[in-house]
Amino acid sequence: MPTTPDDLPSVTPDAAALTQRLRAAPDDLAATQDLAGLLFRTGRAAEAEPHARNAVRLAPEDARSHTLMALVLADTHRPQAAEFHYRRTLALAPPDAATVANLAWSLTRQGRLEEARRTYRRAPALHPSVALTWHGWAQTEDAARDLPSARRMLERARRLDPGHRGAGTLMAALLARQGRPEEALAVLDAAARQGDDPDALLEKGRILDRSGRHDEAFAAFAAGKALLRQAGRRYGEEEAVDLIARLAAFFVAPRLRLMPRPGKPATGPQPVFVVGAPRSGTTLVEQTLSCHPAVAAGDELPSLGAVVRALPQTLGSPLGYPEALSELWMGDQRDGLERLRDAYLRHARKLVPAKPGHALFTDKMPFNETHLGLIALMFPAAPVVHVLRHPLDVVLSMMGTNLTHGFHCANDLETAARHVLRVFDLVEHYRREMPLRYLPLRYEDLVREPEPAVRRLLGFLGLGFDRRCLRFEENRRYARTPSHAQVAEKLYSRSIDRHRSYRTHLKPVIPILEPVIHGLGYSL
Repeated sequence: MPTTPDDLPSVTPDAAALTQRLRAAPDDLAATQDLAGLLFRTGRAAEAEPHARNAVRLAPEDARSHTLMALVLADTHRPQAAEFHYRRTLALAPPDAATVANLAWSLTRQGRLEEARRTYRRAPALHPSVALTWHGWAQTEDAARDLPSARRMLERARRLDPGHRGAGTLMAALLARQGRPEEALAVLDAAARQGDDPDALLEKGRILDRSGRHDEAFAAFAAGKALLRQAGRRYGEEEAVDLIARLAAFFVAPRLRLMPRPGKPATGPQPVFVVGAPRSGTTLVEQTLSCHPAVAAGDELPSLGAVVRALPQTLGSPLGYPEALSELWMGDQRDGLERLRDAYLRHARKLVPAKPGHALFTDKMPFNETHLGLIALMFPAAPVVHVLRHPLDVVLSMMGTNLTHGFHCANDLETAARHVLRVFDLVEHYRREMPLRYLPLRYEDLVREPEPAVRRLLGFLGLGFDRRCLRFEENRRYARTPSHAQVAEKLYSRSIDRHRSYRTHLKPVIPILEPVIHGLGYSL
């Protein structure tokens, strides 16, 4: 968990005043750093990034510039690049506990757990009383599956900062995984007395769910989601509807026949797109695949999103996405798909821990199926594994998790259902209008009859069967998603048809999801 160094400015300076200073003197290093730090502290990392970058340009030998750049990169899920700047900070200035702990956290986010643990050991020697250091270290021990050590670190964090919101939630999760649900609930109830915390409520709901207390569980889920909505995390429905309508209008067979195809093939490991709604089983599929010696796990790669955002600029188009793809009909843009593909691969390969022997890497960003049209244009031969699960189980599980995917659709039951329906309709549209190398894979099949499902999956990827893929729980890789604890357990079937215990609560969304339920071959 990142720690903000003490030398960043407090939130008192006025952003407008700093901006005015920079208009008058664009090379004012102090104002650049102060504005970057102010924006970062107030949760505006994307706005802070250009100023942090400029601080490094202005003073590449200044430790504070690198600290700011590292914090922004870490906050925007780019731990490899953040690691570089934390190491530059440590090379340019005497080591401090916050920077060492943040370096350790960036290593944790890359799955380099042993390095992270060794690095965390250095931080308390520099400053033993930083609660966030111990909390981050506890999360690293949890990722390494050493639950007793994680609890010890967490107890230290809670003693240093009894009011720290996340510590109680993590402690409850650890206790529940050790088979002590009543103690876990007591920890969460004590934390609730210190103020409303959506993550604590969602964790409480998950524990109650596993204890069979379904009405209480759903009440906790609903209360946690209400807090997220109050904090501004509401479904961007207008934006979602507009994008999906434009994608469906653009990706039609007559138009697609005019598109060029990438010429020369790309070299190096190639992507496998594991797509599906959040909580549909994509992490289970990725953990299974990454047991194979030919497959590296990429987790939720932001690479496709980066390509989409930059696409109009890459193709020199005045139009937005997807309409900017019409530039590919121009004689001087016939190599555009190769440039888009190579941009994706450059971005992804900075994030994927590929090793010799890896021919494939996974990209399991939820709802990437929204962009199946672009995927098929950039990578005509890339396998797309669409993980399917009973839609009522999907939206129920989304209610129990703090998610930002799908335009924040998961913060209300009905908006989650509406978005799942819209994406399902879009996928059906893609399948009608263009050729896809597409495998639908049911979560229920993988759980009930794993060997036939895994054989089918590996065969689709052109890989030989490997029995290690049936023992995914032995895979020591840290799955950097909310499902990391589940995929460390042996396969279980208790998540199949969970919706039956919640039919009263799910009643409002059954009419919304009925077309998807029947369209996928499920039943009510």
